[in-house]
Amino acid sequence: MKGKEKVREVLFWLFDLLKGGSIYTHYKDIKFITEYPAHLRTKEKIRVYLQNILLHASDTTNFYNSYTSQDINDFPVITKEIIKSSYNEFVSKKYQSKRKVTVTTSGSTGAAFTVFQDINKKARNTADIVYYSELAGFYIGYRLYYLRFWNMFKKKSKLTSILQNIVSVNVFELSSNSIKQLLDSLINSKSNKGMIGYASSFTKICKYLDTIESAPIDCQLKSVIGISERLDINTKMKMKKYFNVDMVSRYSNSENGMIAQQPKEAEYFVINQASYYVEILDLEQDVPVKSGELGRIVITDLFNYMTPIIRYDTGDLGVMDYPDSDKILPLVLTKVEGRKMDMIRNTSGEILSTSILLLINKYDEIIQRQIIQKTKKEYLFKLKTENNTFDQQKIFIQEFKKYLGQDAIIFVELVTDVSLLPSGKERAIINEVNL
Repeated sequence: MKGKEKVREVLFWLFDLLKGGSIYTHYKDIKFITEYPAHLRTKEKIRVYLQNILLHASDTTNFYNSYTSQDINDFPVITKEIIKSSYNEFVSKKYQSKRKVTVTTSGSTGAAFTVFQDINKKARNTADIVYYSELAGFYIGYRLYYLRFWNMFKKKSKLTSILQNIVSVNVFELSSNSIKQLLDSLINSKSNKGMIGYASSFTKICKYLDTIESAPIDCQLKSVIGISERLDINTKMKMKKYFNVDMVSRYSNSENGMIAQQPKEAEYFVINQASYYVEILDLEQDVPVKSGELGRIVITDLFNYMTPIIRYDTGDLGVMDYPDSDKILPLVLTKVEGRKMDMIRNTSGEILSTSILLLINKYDEIIQRQIIQKTKKEYLFKLKTENNTFDQQKIFIQEFKKYLGQDAIIFVELVTDVSLLPSGKERAIINEVNL
C-alpha cells in the first residue's frame, strides 16, 4: 500500500474510532463469522442475531406484533409490494424518533422503493462492504472507479470524491472514446485501484479492447466487482486476459445491502451469513426446496432494527447447495439467476437458466442482445450487430430451437441499440408472459 493510500486508510479508521468504533467492531464480527463458519461461537452468534430481530419485530412493530413465535418459519413471506402498501406498519416504534438513513432503489424493475435504516445498520453495511471488498482485492485507500448511471443517483461531491478517492464513471457515456479516456486514466494513475459497476459495463470495455486488438494492460488494477446484473463468465475471462485481475460478482440490493459475493476464481457465491439469514423457497409455495433446486431467494435482514425486514422475497431466483462433494463447507448460492420476470421458459413451460445467453457469445458479429418471451411459444431476439447485418440468422434460429423447443416461433429483429433500463442497467431477458 502506497503512502497516500495508507493515510486514507488510517484516517478512515481514526474517524470511526472517534465516533465509537462501530464499523471496526462490526468488521471484526463479520470477519470471524465468515472465516470460522463451523465454530460454535459463530453458530451461537447467528442464532442470537436471528432470535433478537424476530423478538424486536414482534415487540415493536404493528405488522409483526401477532407473530410471537421464535421459529422463523412461522413468520410470513413478504414482498416489496406488501412493505410499500403498509410501510408504517413495519417501522419500529422504538426507533421512530432515532436517527435514520434513507435508502432508495433505482426502480429498475418497477416503482422506486424507499427503506429506513438505523445508524447501527448503516455501520454494519459499511463493514460488510469493507470486508468483502478486501476478499476481492480492494482495500481502503485504493482509488475506486465506480461505473453506474449517475444521473439516477446522488453523485458524490468533488470533496467527498477526493477524500474517498472515488472516480465516478457514467455508464450512459461508455462510447469508444469514453472507454479510451477511462483506460488512459487507469494507466496514468499511479495508485493501486479497483473498479465496481454494472457487469454489462465491463463487457463493453472488453469488447472495445477486442476491437482494437489490445495487448494486456498494466495499470495496477487489483480488484473488479460486477454488480446489479448477471456476470458473463466470458467477461471474467477477458478481464483476466486484459488486466490480470480475477473479477467477481456481488449479489446485493439497495434496501438491504451486501448479501453474497463470489470468491476469486469461483462461480458460486459465499453467503454473508453474518448479516443475513437466507432461504430458498419453492416457486409457488412458501416452503423450502431441497439443496440444489431452483427457488426464490428470501432473506431476513439481521441488523435493520429501524425497519425489520423478515423473510423478504427479493424477486430473484437462485440455487443453494454445498460447494464441494464432501459437504463440509457451509451452503453457498451456486446460482443467482436474476429476477423472476427476467426468466424465460421453453415451450414446455420449463424455466431456462440465464446461461442460455452464453450461446449468443459465439456469434462474433453480435454486439448486444435481448431476448423477449412474447407468448408461451413466441420469442423475440433483439440483436445489435456489426454493419446491422446477420448472415447466420437461420443457423441462429435453429440452434435456439434446440433449447426453446422445436415448436418455438422465433423472430429476430436487428436494432441499432438495445435500450437500457432507466437505471442504466441492461435487461437481457424479458418475460412478458409473466408480467
